[in-house]
Amino acid sequence: MLKQIQERRSHFLKEFNGEKAPDELINTLLTAAIWAPSHKLTLPFRFVVYGPDKLPLFAQQIESSFRNRNADPNTDKIAKMQSFPQRLSHAIAIILKPSQKVPLWEEYASLGAAIQNIYLTLCESDSFGGYWTTGNEIDSPMMRNALKISPEEIHCGYFFLGGINTKRTQAQRPDIEVIWI
Repeated sequence: MLKQIQERRSHFLKEFNGEKAPDELINTLLTAAIWAPSHKLTLPFRFVVYGPDKLPLFAQQIESSFRNRNADPNTDKIAKMQSFPQRLSHAIAIILKPSQKVPLWEEYASLGAAIQNIYLTLCESDSFGGYWTTGNEIDSPMMRNALKISPEEIHCGYFFLGGINTKRTQAQRPDIEVIWI
């Protein structure tokens, strides 16, 4: 398992080749997510999946929100958003739904563990990669409405998934400071 953790990498939009993942893979990733540690089993998250057929809608929603919030929108960002249907396989909205049963920080920790489970499960695929993005109009009024996010819920980004030609596995980490008592 340590090897899998050490080789986990984010793969980004520019690396995606347009290949579409089977729904079975998406279901496996989301099943892995619900096995994250969760105090009192609150499972404080939900996901909204835009499959390949809904990516044009996703791109349009993101672009509309971006244009609505920016008087002079960056054309490079617009072009990137417009490429989503061709580059992405799936876009998964990540929403924190606090339970009020445990401290909020524990709910965020559970959400982070759920996303790590998605990443680690995705390591098993040689053909697909992904990344957690916290940009792309998260928490904008238009996207909150499109995703039916209630006032108490928190939009925590998206997990973008795409086909990749080459899986990266190498990285460096500094030594951590550990004090043994």
